[in-house]
Amino acid sequence: MDKRTDRGASTLELALLTPVLLLVILLVVQFAMVYHARHVALAAAQSGARVARESGTGSWKEQAEAKAREYVQQIGPELLSGVTPQADGDQNQRWVTVTGTAVRVVPFLTFHVSQRSGGPIECYRPDVGAGATCGGGPQP
Repeated sequence: MDKRTDRGASTLELALLTPVLLLVILLVVQFAMVYHARHVALAAAQSGARVARESGTGSWKEQAEAKAREYVQQIGPELLSGVTPQADGDQNQRWVTVTGTAVRVVPFLTFHVSQRSGGPIECYRPDVGAGATCGGGPQP
């Protein structure tokens, strides 16, 4: 076989495969950033939930949401944009949900991240008898 017929084939293959290879690399980096943004949102939700569970009555929702927002600002404000913490709960449980948008590496791909953390309110509950819940109402 004549070598002149294969001339330039590797250059053409490289020219065709380079954009595909770059797109695959960008997609891997994008999903790594989304994964990391999920961890930042979870850490912020856990920090806010810790405040919500330890706080007594009053403005615990505002305190928990402020702590979650502050935590995102400390760890990675560029990783997670449009952060919206939301605290909620009932007489025995409190939780914080942190939502936001992960940083965009690949154009036209937007990933929304949402993580939630919570648990029981930390307060004294008697072992026996007709005690009271953390909210002050009678226990069932």
